[in-house]
Amino acid sequence: MKTKKTKGLLLIVSSVLLMATAACSSGGGNSPEGTAATAGSEPSAETIELRMTWWGSQTRHDLTTKMIALFEEKHPNIKIKPEYSGWDGYFDKLSTQVAGSNAPDIIQMDYAFLSDYAKRGTLLDLTPYSSDGTLRTEEHDKSMIDAGSIDGKLYAVTLGVNAPGVVYNATVLQELGIAEPEESWTWKDLAEMSNQIAEKKGSGYYGTPDISGTTNMFEIYARQYGTGLFADNQLGPSQDVITNWFNYWQELRDSGGATTPEITAAMTNALETRPLSVGQSAFDFAWSNQLLTYLNVQKDQSHKLKMQVIPHGENETKIGEYLKPGQFISGNAKTEHPKEVAMLIDFMVNDPEATAILGSERGVPVNASIREQLKPTLTESEQLVFDFIDLVSQHSSNIDPPYPQGFSEIDKNFKSASEQIAFGQGSIEQVTEQFITGSNQILGKSK
Repeated sequence: MKTKKTKGLLLIVSSVLLMATAACSSGGGNSPEGTAATAGSEPSAETIELRMTWWGSQTRHDLTTKMIALFEEKHPNIKIKPEYSGWDGYFDKLSTQVAGSNAPDIIQMDYAFLSDYAKRGTLLDLTPYSSDGTLRTEEHDKSMIDAGSIDGKLYAVTLGVNAPGVVYNATVLQELGIAEPEESWTWKDLAEMSNQIAEKKGSGYYGTPDISGTTNMFEIYARQYGTGLFADNQLGPSQDVITNWFNYWQELRDSGGATTPEITAAMTNALETRPLSVGQSAFDFAWSNQLLTYLNVQKDQSHKLKMQVIPHGENETKIGEYLKPGQFISGNAKTEHPKEVAMLIDFMVNDPEATAILGSERGVPVNASIREQLKPTLTESEQLVFDFIDLVSQHSSNIDPPYPQGFSEIDKNFKSASEQIAFGQGSIEQVTEQFITGSNQILGKSK
């Protein structure tokens, strides 16, 4: 009799332990690689923490942290740890984190690096969450969905539609009696205006910063002459096109219209420090969403800033301008909480309150309904951005495919090449030839 009771007690204890073990293992966020939190399942009820990284100005940091606070208020069980910085060094740090399996759960991604990171298996496939409605994309521009997709899988969601352009100080131009640039202006016009500005303003003031080492601006110049940066897994532009680009900026430095090599080498991508912001130039090359930051950080707040398209090429074969995803937001493929990552991405681009906070700082919103809702509330500055996007949409060509693996190294080498030329460490022909050879070798490795 005693033996039967003991056996019965053991069975009861075993059953309780089994149920407890099952309960502990059923959470959606504790399994490696996020395998437990599949699309369509409910997000975990436990308190979880997601790390989120992005680059940008102080304005962007402030708006993004405000949006995060709203998300946490609506989802008390999810905490977001922000990790933000300037553009300089952002992808170097991210690459190190990825190599160490320590990348954040949510990653602000750039079009230039999307293909590289996606094909390395770094980014979360968001397709299941788009399919089950966790991440709503039905009112997103199809071209922007395509831009965030690699091999038919969605790896990135557009945070805003963007376009490259030239920000200029309309107040300075008016003071100097120089007409504002029109949509039809050319690189020759930019050089002539920059030289006039430098001459009239005197020593220490320039028409434009030297952006000869800025790859994505050179890309527009190359597109004007019939090719993108890359073609058939090789560098696209001919040596003549690259040489002409470097010659253009060499002449502009020599004439005083562009910043000196020393000033250019000391420049960063922090808009607060750019010559246009601190009152040392009348032009700068930027993205449309950056106009808002320039307006906020310029030294003289009484000055009026405007934006015009990138100058046209002489006898160009096509317009180089294009509409681009301003930035992407992606997930880490190794996140333990993929469902919650998709929820935050959805919140950033589709929630009316969240999008009202973020505004157009990262670009014109990708969600068509959100754009309509925002129009009546736009500030004068935001209206400038929306108007510029409208202008580019009428005077542009289609964006090229995402850059291939190896772009990051080529991008650094292009900047180094421009510095070598500016400091007289090699002839334009020599440096250009070395750059082309090196680039094609890098691209050859990724075949």
